[in-house]
Amino acid sequence: MSDKVGRSFFLICGFLMLFYSLLIGFSTIYTGDFFVGHELVFLGSTVMAFCLSYLYPQFKEGDERSKKIRERGMFFSYFFILGYMIILMPLLQFEIINLNGYQTVSLLTALTMITVFSSFVILSKRY
Repeated sequence: MSDKVGRSFFLICGFLMLFYSLLIGFSTIYTGDFFVGHELVFLGSTVMAFCLSYLYPQFKEGDERSKKIRERGMFFSYFFILGYMIILMPLLQFEIINLNGYQTVSLLTALTMITVFSSFVILSKRY
């Protein structure tokens, strides 16, 4: 698969996921059930697809640079994800925000996907 085909595949998937996330988001707002949970997972998938579209030529080669980007990205993401959990715990404990289990897991999933792949993009510009 050439670079253009791989990038365009992820770009098309990104726009498709963006369409789905907007459609699902608007439908849950329209029905009055906004923030069911899965809306953010679709949004996280959208960010992931766009980031993979950008990163495809670098990750396709599988060289030392791409391995370093992945390692550092996961390392930095770990601390951000830990921070998200530390912030969410008191917010949930003191009932500042009310989320059920599915919403909480969906929120953490979306934040994890966005953080990991955004850190890959940021680190790819650095290394």
